[in-house]
Amino acid sequence: MNIKNPKIILGIPIIILTAIIITVVLDDTNTDTSTHSINSEFKEISKSDEYEMLSNNLYSGPFAILDGTYGVDDPVFFIGSEIPLNSKGEIVFVRPDGKIHHTHPFDGAKSAVNHYFTPVSSKDLKECPKCKFFGIWDISFRVEKGISYAPMHFEVINEN
Repeated sequence: MNIKNPKIILGIPIIILTAIIITVVLDDTNTDTSTHSINSEFKEISKSDEYEMLSNNLYSGPFAILDGTYGVDDPVFFIGSEIPLNSKGEIVFVRPDGKIHHTHPFDGAKSAVNHYFTPVSSKDLKECPKCKFFGIWDISFRVEKGISYAPMHFEVINEN
């Protein structure tokens, strides 16, 4: 093979390499700018709504309740999604007087948890007038296997 013009042959890879470097540099600049914009926007949102987010979104690992305060006859929506496959146990709902209201199983190998219950109904107040339903309730987790989860809390208030 006879090469007549070595400058052209060497120039093509240099031009391609230069184009690649310029493309990478420009892409990094755009990525950094958009990330910075998103991060500053997130910080602004999180600072201004921090109290509201903490009081309205109570969670522990994959489990959550939608509100922190309930009244008589208000249902609590307790959900758990993306529970690790190796997690199994039961969720314990404890009244303010320390007595267990009820339990509910969870098993990451089976399905998500969608549990709805009413901590205090009008009927409960009539049937057990000495029971302590109002105050801070605890939700704890008895783990048979897998990850341990921190307890959660919500409040039941007497609106009368």
